[in-house]
Amino acid sequence: MKKKNSKGQSILEYTLILGVVIGIVILVVFRSGGMKSAINDTYNKSATAINTTTSELNKGVFKSSGPTP
Repeated sequence: MKKKNSKGQSILEYTLILGVVIGIVILVVFRSGGMKSAINDTYNKSATAINTTTSELNKGVFKSSGPTP
């Protein structure tokens, strides 16, 4: 029998490479101190900034200090 000389990669080889790449991405995103921690920190900083802004606005910026002329 004649052996076919194929230069391209098979679907199985592409699938294995894709699986390895996906595994690496999952490790980077979900390991402790990685992307998950950075996203959580950013969310907490945003929430703190919003809470600070709303509490400062409620303290007196929009409240009248007396009768207006």
